[in-house]
Amino acid sequence: MSSHTEHEISPDVVQAALENPNGWVYKIEGEYGPAEYVPPEVIVGAWKVDENGNLTGEFMPNPKYQPGFSKTEKGRRLG
Repeated sequence: MSSHTEHEISPDVVQAALENPNGWVYKIEGEYGPAEYVPPEVIVGAWKVDENGNLTGEFMPNPKYQPGFSKTEKGRRLG
């Protein structure tokens, strides 16, 4: 597990937490629209959100994350 201090907590992350109590806020590399497929390889990890919509400080890194993974690779199966 990784410390949340290694990942910037921007105002957008805080707002997303408020909108997703008892859930997770994901850190994604690259630009993806709300209806666009997000491959697991671009999900850096996620912050845990408590029942009040506050970040708990826990950041869970994604073991499938691949830095620099491009959108053109999203249809290919890696591994």
